Amino acid sequence: MSYGSSEAAQSLSLSIRDAWVKAAVEHRTLKIRYYSGPIKDEDTVREVEPDYIATSDYWRGFGCWGYCRLRDHIRVFNVEGVNQWVFTGNMFTPNPNGRWRELLPYYRENELGLIKA
Repeated sequence: MSYGSSEAAQSLSLSIRDAWVKAAVEHRTLKIRYYSGPIKDEDTVREVEPDYIATSDYWRGFGCWGYCRLRDHIRVFNVEGVNQWVFTGNMFTPNPNGRWRELLPYYRENELGLIKA
């Protein structure tokens, strides 16, 4: 995955949770390097349109929901498989039935709008 040095430093200074929330609320795509796990044993680079974060014991904390442009489908990414992430600068139109609005309190409480990425 190609990152500019300052772009990578800014994106990686945010946790994946904060980056996912920021991208979902601001309707910006993320480029992620994702490891699918031992069954497929696949490492891919994907551009995603983040929508929501689900919490559960199964996801060991949380899973990241979003539209995967590589697979042309909504996917849930296990947070442990997301190895790198960077904001692309590309915008997207959110799904009208998406759950990104539920992330607004976290976005505001953590002042993610003030962080340049």
